[in-house]
Amino acid sequence: MRNTKALTLFIVILLIASLGCIGGSNGTGASSTTSSEGTSSPPKTTTPMTSSVGSSTSSVETTIWRPPQGEKNVTVTFVVSVPEYTPQNASVYIAGDFNGWNPKDERFRLQKLQDGRWAINLTFPYGTVINFKFTRGSWESVEVGPSGEEIPSRHFIFRKGGVYELRVYNWHDHVERVAHTISGNVKVFKMFSSQLNRTVRVWVYLPPDYGKNEKKRYPVLYMLDGQNLFDNATAFAGEWGVDETLEYLYNKTGFSIIVVGIDNGGERRIDEYAPWINAEYGRGGLGNATLDFIVENLKPYIDALYRTEREETGIMGSSLGGLMAIYAGFRHPDIFKYVGAMSSAFWFNPEIYDFVRNAPGGPEKIYIYWGTSEGSNPEKIAEDNLKIVEILKEKGYVEGQNLKVVVEEKGEHNELYWGKHFGEAVTWLFGG
Repeated sequence: MRNTKALTLFIVILLIASLGCIGGSNGTGASSTTSSEGTSSPPKTTTPMTSSVGSSTSSVETTIWRPPQGEKNVTVTFVVSVPEYTPQNASVYIAGDFNGWNPKDERFRLQKLQDGRWAINLTFPYGTVINFKFTRGSWESVEVGPSGEEIPSRHFIFRKGGVYELRVYNWHDHVERVAHTISGNVKVFKMFSSQLNRTVRVWVYLPPDYGKNEKKRYPVLYMLDGQNLFDNATAFAGEWGVDETLEYLYNKTGFSIIVVGIDNGGERRIDEYAPWINAEYGRGGLGNATLDFIVENLKPYIDALYRTEREETGIMGSSLGGLMAIYAGFRHPDIFKYVGAMSSAFWFNPEIYDFVRNAPGGPEKIYIYWGTSEGSNPEKIAEDNLKIVEILKEKGYVEGQNLKVVVEEKGEHNELYWGKHFGEAVTWLFGG
C-alpha cells in the first residue's frame, strides 16, 4: 500500500511539474461534452506547452480543454506501459470519441516518464464514459493485441479518481498482421486522386454469379472506410463482414450486387469525411474533394471496367462516413439513388441540417441506423439522428416507403453493429 501511494504521488508530481494537467493545461483536463466521435467541446484557447518529463524537452502548441463549470469533475491518470521495441523518438497519443478519434491530437499526447512508461491526466464530469485507443500518431501505428490482432476500443467510466495502469501489447506497424478474412471475389487496386492529392486503395466485391452470365449488369454500392469492410487484417476494430453477408444473401436468395470500398485517408479521415470545416476542431472541409474523386474518377472507371447498372448506384458509410453518405445523396441525387447512413456523426457538421432541408432534390431511398449505447453521449447521437429524420419527413420522405429508420437497443458505435445491419440495409435499399 505504501509503495502504491508513493508511486501515485511520484507520478502526480511529475505530471503537475510538466503540464499541470496533461491532455489539457492549468489542471483543467479534457472536454466534458462528448459523443460517438467527440461532439462539441467548450471554447478553446491555444498556448505554448513545454514538456520537461522524460529524457527530452520539446515545445509544441496545444489546445486547452476546459470542463464546464459547476459540474463534479473526476481526474484520473493513465500510466501506460508500451513494448520495449517502441522507437526512442516516438510520441504516444490517446485517441477516442472525445476528440473525434484524431490519432495525433497534441492536446492528448502522453508524457514519457523516467521509467519508460507514458502518462496522461484526463478530467471529465462524473459518470462520463469514453472509448479510446493508444497510437503513435496514426492509425497505421495503433495499438494491437498480444498476437498482433485488432482489439476493441478501450472503455473507461469517470467515477473515481486515481492512477490506472494500462498496457499496450504491440503496435500495428511492428507486428505480423493477422490472417486475412476475405471471402468471395474481392479485388483490390490503387488509384491516384488529384482531388485529395493521395493514392487511394479501392476494394471491389463481385457477386458469385458475376462470371456466369456475361449479359447481366449489377447495381453498385460505394462504401466509405473501405479497409474496414472485408478484411480483419486491415480493419480498424474488426471488419463489417460485407463479403460474408453478400455471399450468404446470394446463396439464400440470389441477391447480387457490386460493392466498391474506398479506403479513408488515415489521420486525414476527419478532413476528407466532412463537407464543412468544424471551427471547434479546425478539421474537415475536404468532403467535396472526396465526392468529386468518387463521381469524377472512380465511378466512371468502375462503370467502364465492370458490368454495372450505372443508374442503380448507392452510397453507404458509418459515423463521419454516414454524414458523408447523406451529404452525397443530396448533393448528387442524380447519381446516388440509395443512401445508407449508420451511426452518423451529424454533430461534426451541423450545417448538414440546412443543407438537406434546402436541397432541391434527394435520393430515392434512405436507410438510417443508430444504437442506444453509442459513445459517451448516446442521447446526443439519438437527438442528432432524430433531427435529420424529422427534416427528411418534412421533405416528404415516409417511413416504410422511401425511408427506413432502425434503432438498436444497446447498439454500440463500431463495425460489429454496422455489419450486423448491413444485410438488412442493402436488401431494403436495392430490393425494389
